[in-house]
Amino acid sequence: MIRRAALGVLVVLATRGAAAQALPELRFDAGYASVRQPGFLASDTVRAVDAALLALFWRRPADRWTLYSSANVTYARDSLAAAQGVMALVLPWMDREHLRTDVGAAGATFSLRSAGRGGNGNLFARQHYVDDAWGGWGGAAWGLTARDGRKSASIAADVGAWARWRFLFGSASYARLSSEDLPLLYASGGTSSPYATSYEFEDVQLVLTARRGPHELAASYTARRAVAGTDDGAVALSVNGQLQLSDRLAFLASAGRQLSDPMRGLPEADIVTAALRVSLGPKPLPVMERASLAEARVIARAGGGGELVVRVAAHDTLAVEVAGDFSAWRPLPLAREGDWWVVRVVLPPGKYRIGVRANLGPWRAPRNVARVRDDFGGESGLIVVP
Repeated sequence: MIRRAALGVLVVLATRGAAAQALPELRFDAGYASVRQPGFLASDTVRAVDAALLALFWRRPADRWTLYSSANVTYARDSLAAAQGVMALVLPWMDREHLRTDVGAAGATFSLRSAGRGGNGNLFARQHYVDDAWGGWGGAAWGLTARDGRKSASIAADVGAWARWRFLFGSASYARLSSEDLPLLYASGGTSSPYATSYEFEDVQLVLTARRGPHELAASYTARRAVAGTDDGAVALSVNGQLQLSDRLAFLASAGRQLSDPMRGLPEADIVTAALRVSLGPKPLPVMERASLAEARVIARAGGGGELVVRVAAHDTLAVEVAGDFSAWRPLPLAREGDWWVVRVVLPPGKYRIGVRANLGPWRAPRNVARVRDDFGGESGLIVVP
């Protein structure tokens, strides 16, 4: 979903495991949004505001880190304006391949007809556990907002879990937030208890995503329960999708409700968006089937380098080959481990290409790594060993 904020900037510095490194990427989105938000008029009448959407995303990977940068602009005359920025550091645990820690900071300025003018900033941290088909996280954030000269603090904590099965991806999370930003509560149509100086609520969110190649459809449901300072709860449902039209062009659409977010200073709103996305970076490969039964990962070693582990789910009678430039493209011997054919190779730091093929068919990239063209019109996967 393209967010409603009028101007947003996102910069993420990420140090990641090597298996999922990607090629440089540049994307540009342009589209339309319709925003319905309480309190646009003095009579509290709710009306829709039309807005133009522009967004830019850039990613540059390196051996040990990846730099993300994005900006988005929404023009809605004098009804809303905002600027946001985020910086985060994603740290893998060298001796624990499944653990990853995110830490970062965010800031924003806004001028909202329904919720005043001001800005906010917050600090956040989150611990992840990531396995092949499931994972979980826990995190916390602290923020400070200045709205029309009034300062207020917000604190949030959340836990969640996710799982992947075939083409489906699902997640469930629980969050609890305490905020002193009462003007935001009023702007979202809520009320506070007499003499309250803060309010607390709990959110439970369920998300289900279906992916088929480059196409994606997702739905999310959020239930909010008031805990203290207010009796107002809320429910939000939203859907969004991406349809890949060609190698470089995609259509994006979303519709649903956005609940108030004290950490970003944004009030509740009903939003509908539609946009076109153009990929402007290096020419992408044509949409084609990957080696969907193969996956590759790199287990980093404390002294440098790492162990490449390639797993292939295949029947005993299927002829499977794994090769790469590190083996001069000579097939490597595979060993049976449970339901998988597995090959393990210790590699020094560097960038490598890898391919998997079955029954002497075309070489394909493992499903979880970036794809690059080879010298024969086919494809191979790209891995980076830190």
